[in-house]
Amino acid sequence: MGVQGLLGTCLENREACTDTYDLVQVAQQQGGLELIVDFYSFEHYILSKFWKGLSQLRGNDYLRILGGEYASLHNYVTKLVNDLKSQDIHLVFYIDAGKGSSFDTLRQKFNTWANRHEEDIKKMSQILDVLWGKTEISQLSTYTNIRPVVLEDQFMAALRSCGCEIHQSPAGEADLLIIRALRDRSKAFAILSNDSDFCVFKESRLIPQELFDIENDLQLGEPRELPEKPLRLNVKVISTENVMAMLKLNNHRLLVEMSIVAGNDFTGPYMRGGLHHKIDEMDPGFRQAVIHSRNFYNLRGEPDKCPQKGYFSQVIEEKIRSGQYPSNIMSMHNNFYWYRMLLEDNSYGAPCAECALTPLRAYLYRIVLPRQEQLVNEHGRSPYEHLRKAGTMAVPLPCTRSSQTKYSAISERFTSSGHIKKGVQGFIISAFGAILHYYVPTCTSTGEAVNWFERYGRKNGFIFYILRYFLLLNWQQNLHVTDNEFLALVAMVMGRSSEEHYQAIVIRPTVRCVTIGNWMQDVYRHGYHMFGSVLHIRHEFPLPSELFSGSVWTAMYMVCQDETFRIAAREVSPQVLYQTQQEMNAVIREKRHMIRHIVQDVFPFDDK
Repeated sequence: MGVQGLLGTCLENREACTDTYDLVQVAQQQGGLELIVDFYSFEHYILSKFWKGLSQLRGNDYLRILGGEYASLHNYVTKLVNDLKSQDIHLVFYIDAGKGSSFDTLRQKFNTWANRHEEDIKKMSQILDVLWGKTEISQLSTYTNIRPVVLEDQFMAALRSCGCEIHQSPAGEADLLIIRALRDRSKAFAILSNDSDFCVFKESRLIPQELFDIENDLQLGEPRELPEKPLRLNVKVISTENVMAMLKLNNHRLLVEMSIVAGNDFTGPYMRGGLHHKIDEMDPGFRQAVIHSRNFYNLRGEPDKCPQKGYFSQVIEEKIRSGQYPSNIMSMHNNFYWYRMLLEDNSYGAPCAECALTPLRAYLYRIVLPRQEQLVNEHGRSPYEHLRKAGTMAVPLPCTRSSQTKYSAISERFTSSGHIKKGVQGFIISAFGAILHYYVPTCTSTGEAVNWFERYGRKNGFIFYILRYFLLLNWQQNLHVTDNEFLALVAMVMGRSSEEHYQAIVIRPTVRCVTIGNWMQDVYRHGYHMFGSVLHIRHEFPLPSELFSGSVWTAMYMVCQDETFRIAAREVSPQVLYQTQQEMNAVIREKRHMIRHIVQDVFPFDDK
């Protein structure tokens, strides 16, 4: 991110281009301070520290590849943020928009996204080699990770619970918003990010991850459940003025020109051959990249513009800015969707979760696209290609009402910021249930379709629908799940089991175990993150921390069948496995009446 090699050079020469501060002391002297935080950089930093510390604490190096320890992560993040707030150090977050949310960024960054995607494919293969037993987890680099599927949802929930100020960019990257926040906010002290662009902007002050908490007073990455409240917090701040002095550049214009020649996010694709590589200066793409770079670093540009497709475009922009919608909704509105990268079996021809969920997204496209538009271009990994492009047509919502009533109800919910009429609210809930169903089980006594939200409440009704959808998506097709595998999944989702106990059970999961768990999370992501947001009912649904845990899922999956039980017994005592089996079966017995309806007409289940 940013100028190639610049951050590394600054870190190597940190004494020349940094000043040291104790943030606790500065906050006391100034009556509080704000750190302007690059959300994704911070999320990556905290997650890596969390995994390192938790793995050491539990003695389990597999934790980071099991699928997410969301409850533990929630506690970790909230403790850190609240401890900083208690010292009058406030984190203000800025979030990049989704890929493809603006035409300009799509044109400038597509090749960069494709290259990063190929790097993620390599990481996935390296992790899967551990699961296949080809390499040991100890040989896997700590930097080789795939983000948990619903990480952002849980991370955002943690920050909101702490009352953090969060700004989402509706289109393009948030760099200009971040540097302007540093300039305009009276309490802003520095930017917390690993993006070297913030070494180039005039009068910028950057705290990279490596120079944050240099004395480790927060105890991040140490074998403990929660961070420590700091009595001091020493950081080193890189300033643009010091960078210029280190590089012996006597004015800011030369620093900008250096960033262009070295290769930044805009000129980088043209500079990969190095300074001796011949560049066609008449190439309109390169010329535009140079002009854009100069405007960008001199703050003469403006944040990327959102698509202009009428009133719906304005509504989506407002709701992204307010945090009601995730930023990838604007990408879909702009006819673009980039598949979520998740850890799954990537054998040639093996099904991909994001491809399998395309029919579900097609309903969402009908909601977020203007009526006259039908197509969204999807990009990502497929069963046979590392990166493919596929056009997906929007599909009308599967409701029983007339088309006009259907669209007026959805539009009212989509565009409203206030109270929704009771009738429309009920219709939206019914529409959500219909969207998440291939086939709705009927009441055996009356033969009528059942509204499972009405029967079980909003949270349990949501769980019912996503479990049912997952089952039908993968029964005798796609993953070809067995009844025992599905019941283990139900036990994990409905059991509310404590993560702490299961995190200490060290089992190498199978590829199939991780694949099934992540597919289930992706179904949840579509229901909660996408449909729940657009229909304004996300707040009524459970958070990832209430349903998912990689360690719980791994233990329950590995004891649900004889073959996997025998594999697990090579690493864990049978007594621990039998106890896990008993706990899983206890959840299944307790929820047996609900399970009977979930699996109706799919496989037999005795609920007596």
